[in-house]
Parts: sequence; structure tokens; C-alpha cells
Amino acid sequence: MDTSDFEAMERDGWADPEIANGYASGFELATKHVAMQLADVVRAGEKTSVLDLCCGHGVVASELVSRGADVTGLDFSAAMISLARAAVDGATFVQGDAMAMDFPDAHFQAVTVGFGVPHFPDPARGLSEVARVTKPGGRLGFSIWRGKGSVGAFGWLFDSVGQLADPTVKLPDGPDAHLLTDEGIANDMMNRAGFREVEITDVQSKFWVSKPEDLFDVFDQGAVRAAALLRGQSNAVRDEIRADLAHRVVTDGVANEGGYVVLAPSVVISGTKA
Repeated sequence: MDTSDFEAMERDGWADPEIANGYASGFELATKHVAMQLADVVRAGEKTSVLDLCCGHGVVASELVSRGADVTGLDFSAAMISLARAAVDGATFVQGDAMAMDFPDAHFQAVTVGFGVPHFPDPARGLSEVARVTKPGGRLGFSIWRGKGSVGAFGWLFDSVGQLADPTVKLPDGPDAHLLTDEGIANDMMNRAGFREVEITDVQSKFWVSKPEDLFDVFDQGAVRAAALLRGQSNAVRDEIRADLAHRVVTDGVANEGGYVVLAPSVVISGTKA
């Protein structure tokens, strides 16, 4: 598969400060839920050397620092690195390529990847690169959103787009963003990369939106793939999708603190470097 167009879309999209800020605000609650789980599964503690790969705006790094870990965050987006540096004291943040890192072999005791693996142009090769920089006996933990057919925001988006969107609007060829929620596929890919004792844990992560219509904006303003698909639609179709998602928020979300809580289920996959 030629993923060059996908890679360009990802690189250019996440370089946009508006998308970076949109992700930081729209996905904040959900990523905090997962950050605690990731820190748990890699057994982060005092002076544990941890690479927070695809660190984004620093939510996982912040949790790791709070546990006393020695944290290095890496992301390919300068906009995300800027947000992380402003948000987190006590961690080092560097811009770099997750598929070809400049770190020595067996350098870190643990690696976390908060929703970054679906952005790898080749997840199997990316996990092998993670294994290269992880010490034997070290831990990896990464998170993946549950997608089509799931209960909550991502499942709703797939349903709404499938029913209402222009089917001629296509995304560049790239990896399935939700592939590794399949236990068999995840276990096989982790084993091939060099990780054993693979476990998959469900996380009931959630979004919070102030208005039902805002769920559309969470995806349109803070998720590169979804934004590319939604922005390719006509204004009329965009309005239909926005209204459909808003109806689902009102019907199936939970009113809370002047807004709505919406499920956005995910999984955390973890393993030990052989």
C-alpha cells in the first residue's frame, strides 16, 4: 500500500495549530481517562525512564511526571510539542519521527503511546521501532479508540457518515485506525514486534460537550482524518451530520455540569519486551 498521501495528510493536518488546539480541548477528558491507565500498565514510578511517543499536548506525559517518572515526549507536530511544553513541567519534549527515532537501542524502561499508533503509516513497523528503543523486560502501553459498531461518539460518527455523507469523498490509503482493537490482530502484531504477555483492557473513556451540536466540532476541528472527510462534504451534508450527531448526544448522552457526557470507548494494549 502506498501511504505517501496519508502521511502528507497527517503531517500537514497535525502541523495546523487550530487542529492541535481542537484536539487538546475536544479530546481532553477522554485522554485523561486513558492517561491514568497507560501509566498503570507500564508501571511508571519514581525515576522510571519513559518515552511518551506521539505525546500530543502532553496529557499522558503529565500523568507520568506526577508519578515521578523521567519522561521524554516525542511528536512529529511542532504545534503539539509547543502545547506540551507549555502544559507540562518536568518532562523533555522533542520533535521527531516515530517510525525512525534517534534514540539508542534499549534506551527506555517503558513506552506509552496515547492514541498515536493509528497515525503510524505502518503500525507493524512502528511497533518494531518501539521495541528497538525499549529495554528487555520493559513495558509498552498504547491506546486505540473503538470504532465502527461501538457504543458512543466514534460509532455514531461512522453510522452518521455511512448514512448521510457523500460516498465519493475518500481519504488517502492508510492503516485502519481501529484495527488493533481486535484482540487476535493486536496480539499477533505485538508478538511479531517483540512483546510478550500482551493484554487488552477496555476503558470507558468519555467526551464532554457543552452543547449537543459540539460533538461534530470535536471531530471536525480536532481529528485530522475525520476533519478531512467532513470538510470534503457539502455544507448541506455537514449540517445533516451535525444535526444527527446532536440528536444522538441528546438521546444517548448524559446531561452533566451544564453539558453532556458522551461515551468514547477505547482499549489499552500492553506488553513486555522480550
